Amino acid sequence: NHNHNHNHNHNQTTMSTPHNVLDAIDKLDASDQHIIKCYIAELQGVTPPEPEEPTEEATKNTNKTHLPQYDPSNGEDFDQATSYKMEASDLKSAGDYPAALLKYNSAITTAPPSALLLANRADVLFRLERYQDAVTDCNEALLKNPDSAKALRIRGRALKELGEFEMSRKDLAASQQIDYDDGAAEDLKFVTDKMKEIGADHVKVKLEEEERKKKRAEEMRKAQEAAKAEEAEARAAKAEEAKARAAEAGMGGMPGMGGMPGMGGGMPGMGDMAGILNDPEIAAGLKNPKVMAALTSMMGGGGAPNPAKLMGLMSDPEVGPVLQKIMAKFQGGGMPGMPGMGMPGMPGMGGMPGMGGGMGGFDADNDDEDFDDMPDLDDLPDLE
Repeated sequence: NHNHNHNHNHNQTTMSTPHNVLDAIDKLDASDQHIIKCYIAELQGVTPPEPEEPTEEATKNTNKTHLPQYDPSNGEDFDQATSYKMEASDLKSAGDYPAALLKYNSAITTAPPSALLLANRADVLFRLERYQDAVTDCNEALLKNPDSAKALRIRGRALKELGEFEMSRKDLAASQQIDYDDGAAEDLKFVTDKMKEIGADHVKVKLEEEERKKKRAEEMRKAQEAAKAEEAEARAAKAEEAKARAAEAGMGGMPGMGGMPGMGGGMPGMGDMAGILNDPEIAAGLKNPKVMAALTSMMGGGGAPNPAKLMGLMSDPEVGPVLQKIMAKFQGGGMPGMPGMGMPGMPGMGGMPGMGGGMGGFDADNDDEDFDDMPDLDDLPDLE
């Protein structure tokens, strides 16, 4: 039945419609074809055809724009275009927008269209709720005349219906500056309020996002501080462990250093022995068996070290540097004077034999008495 009705309607349309017009109609989408066929049917006084059920291919192309445009290869007829424009204007004023669209299409394809003609067709497209097509015509109109208030106003209204509130607000505001319109003022207020709502929502989302970022940054900062603290504690523990191992190794390798006899009872001013042994050069030297043997030999006699032996050890290329390092540590921490390296006072030098016992030690406590026993030089005989 559908095919029968389609053929019947097509036959009715072809009764007085040229084949080239029918070919042009077939190139349009289903909705435009129906508008044109209804208009032709009304002119012919026949029953308008029923809308055809869209095919699968037609459904895929419903969002595509099919607006007749001017083709320079077809020539130009401005008089005829003017006639079409006047008819279209009358039809639009009468509210017959489908018929007005057909006339505007004819006017546009007959001669190069002006910005105003494109804006008028966009107005009809807007009223037919073909908002995207209306935007397309307005874009073309504004290329020809960027100050077309009508094109700006219609595009702004179409964008409002498409939900593009920011672009709609810009177009409507621009059109109002050129040519004020009460309807456009209401549309502008609507999209402005929408933008405020969207802006408030955007600000809220942005604030929430910033709060999340700040919280995340604070968590990362705390984690970094905790990691640094743990690393510092690990370094300190490692250093303390190394220090303890070095002290244990050094103290265990120097037998008989319990006071270094002959040096005034335990090396006065020695301070912290572990601190001395922590010196890496001393610790390394004490691992040398030759150095340890020399120290053991030097301090194992129970008295002061032999100066000659000490000098010999000091000249040894392996032992000498270690001894010098140890003595330097002792001197830096005290060891006031190192009195004779254990040779305290050289007591009396035994009276210096050969001098008849005179100057017997020069006892400091009896120095006045000794000098009283000496003869007066005036009493000596004159040897001349």
